Amino acid sequence: MQPSRARMGPPKYAPHPNHPIHIHPVRPFYRFMATGLGASMWFFLMYRAKKDGPALLGWKHPWEH
Repeated sequence: MQPSRARMGPPKYAPHPNHPIHIHPVRPFYRFMATGLGASMWFFLMYRAKKDGPALLGWKHPWEH
């Protein structure tokens, strides 16, 4: 049985030289900052869920310590 020559992933289309929309590649700095901001958002959400989760779900009253 011969191995398949098919490649995985999205299809590779030839570039259209006269297409009206051209998306420029993103600079690595912005990708790094977006990843960092997204991670900090999730860390903050999980931190607040750990602190306030039982009160939000009705498992305990917010004024009880």
